[in-house]
Amino acid sequence: MEDNLLPETEQSAEPEAEMPAEDAVPAETAGAAEADGTDETAEDVTGTGSDTDNEGPAPEETPEPESAQFPEEPVKGTLYSDPFFNIPPVLGAMDGLDRETFWSEVAAAKPRRRRPSAALMILAVLMLVLMTFIFLTAINGRGWLVRLINGGKNIDFTLPTAEKPKLDSTMYQEDGRYTVEGISEAVSPSVVSLEIYEKKSSLLPNSQGSGIIMTEDGYIVTNAHVVDDAAKIKVILNTKEEFSASLVGSDEASDIAVIKISAANLQPAEYGDSDQVALGEDVVCIGSPAGFYGSVTKGIVSGLNRLIKVESFATPMRCIQVDAAINPGNSGGALLNMWGQVIGITSSKLSSTKYDGIGFAISINAARPIIESLISIGYMEDRPRIGISYYFISQESAESVGAKPGMLIASVDDKCDIANTDLKVGDLIVAIDGVDLITADDVKDVLENKRPGDTVTSHVMRPDEEGTSFTEFDITYKLEKDEGSFVPTDSKAEGQ
Repeated sequence: MEDNLLPETEQSAEPEAEMPAEDAVPAETAGAAEADGTDETAEDVTGTGSDTDNEGPAPEETPEPESAQFPEEPVKGTLYSDPFFNIPPVLGAMDGLDRETFWSEVAAAKPRRRRPSAALMILAVLMLVLMTFIFLTAINGRGWLVRLINGGKNIDFTLPTAEKPKLDSTMYQEDGRYTVEGISEAVSPSVVSLEIYEKKSSLLPNSQGSGIIMTEDGYIVTNAHVVDDAAKIKVILNTKEEFSASLVGSDEASDIAVIKISAANLQPAEYGDSDQVALGEDVVCIGSPAGFYGSVTKGIVSGLNRLIKVESFATPMRCIQVDAAINPGNSGGALLNMWGQVIGITSSKLSSTKYDGIGFAISINAARPIIESLISIGYMEDRPRIGISYYFISQESAESVGAKPGMLIASVDDKCDIANTDLKVGDLIVAIDGVDLITADDVKDVLENKRPGDTVTSHVMRPDEEGTSFTEFDITYKLEKDEGSFVPTDSKAEGQ
């Protein structure tokens, strides 16, 4: 009987293929039955091969439960052990894969990520650098990169004006101004003493000077000649505390320098308006003459707007003349009005060595832009110079020989553009850009309105060998940037 059943089953397979799709046995059901080891498919095929065995309606098929289609069998040893990721047994059987092989291939098939282009990466780096630069500039202010390079000594700075300190009523005069005693108590903590050492290994200072505190964190103004060639600078506060100072910037032409100490909570001085100083006004000087720290002297204003040079080659500075005692060691100290405000920086080099009772202090208004520039960039910015040393010939002296007043050339700096002109030692410059040079103030006024790189024209008078007649001509040249001082060969000559 088994021999007859097999051919009959094979013969009934052809009509089975021609049946409509809705009468066919679902593939999933067949697969499930085959997986359970039953011969249900064979019996169904045999039954349908006979037209007379069962003429009644076909019994309804009972759907197999889901548990029968997907037996609960855990996946062993695979990356995905949760039953949710189990591969259906039928699919595994149909594709010839077991669960282990299927999921191992799935785990190995990683998605490919597209690498960013080189141009995009470069753009991202540049944007990061730009944003970092903007952030640092916003936090640290303009010039932070320069300050980083030079150790952070240079900052954007405006010389502050503080409110007047309030002391006991005994320290005031009837009109509200301080007494000398009141000024000493109020301002002495803002004036320091300096000791200058030419060698770092020296135990004894070579010279002394004074300085005025400008900021709570240790910026101090003094004279340039005080700190020239200093290998070590010691700052002594009025509390006797000592600090080592570093040089922030020095301008020999104006005799102004700025140093800094690493200190906090210092008492800065108050800086007034020197243009409001009146002739005959009472003033007080505080400094350290001859090493006597914190000495106080008193006097009056003897003269205003004196154009004085510390050295013959220096830039003329507007100074206040006083009769208060100013001696070596006072240099860099404070000249104060009776309101306790700094109106000048005293300098012993500006004092007369031939006359008593004549001293000078650089007015604070003349020093202010120099101080701010030294703190900001370390030198005096945008100050021009011609590149010559000269004697100024007054109008009276010039007329006696048939000439005009002006600058008698003593030497020419061959590094400056004016050296490329026909100018020679002994020539007389009598005008610059059409402005006659009647006094030394005229030279200063003309150059104050110029900048380095500006082209100017000077009118020159050249005397003959006898000095009785003059040849006149014009020269054109560019002004140079003054980052220091031009030291002439003749110390009596002025420089510009």
